[in-house]
Amino acid sequence: MATQTRYGVGVFVFIFNKDFSKVLLIKRNKEKREKYGFAWGTPGGKLELGEYSIDGAVREVREETGINLDKKKVKLLEMMELPHFTKEVHGFAFKYGAIVDKKIAIKLNEESDEHKWFDVNNLPKDRIVHDNILEMAKVAKKKFKK
Repeated sequence: MATQTRYGVGVFVFIFNKDFSKVLLIKRNKEKREKYGFAWGTPGGKLELGEYSIDGAVREVREETGINLDKKKVKLLEMMELPHFTKEVHGFAFKYGAIVDKKIAIKLNEESDEHKWFDVNNLPKDRIVHDNILEMAKVAKKKFKK
């Protein structure tokens, strides 16, 4: 029996410090690490039916980190197509950027075990493979300068 292709839309938020030298990553819990095959990643998740991507991005950050972003201060960095996200899912992703103070309080939900600010030039190896953090930092720096 042939597998039916499904489509999924995700939102991911690259949270940088003020000079774009650090990025906030969260370490997924054991269940998520086993399901997706990586530990560290940006806050993000699936877009809900009827939800604008910017609203989904702000919601995911709030749910996963406790940070309340002002959507007027969040910028779209890139859209990405992942035709082989999994064997059954053709994915699309909106990548957003935001700037927050590194001193902001972070309150993780049950999906993650820890968080850490990483230097964009010294990232963990066990992270989502198509995040392109260094490139996203460069794009964000340009977009936020406008």
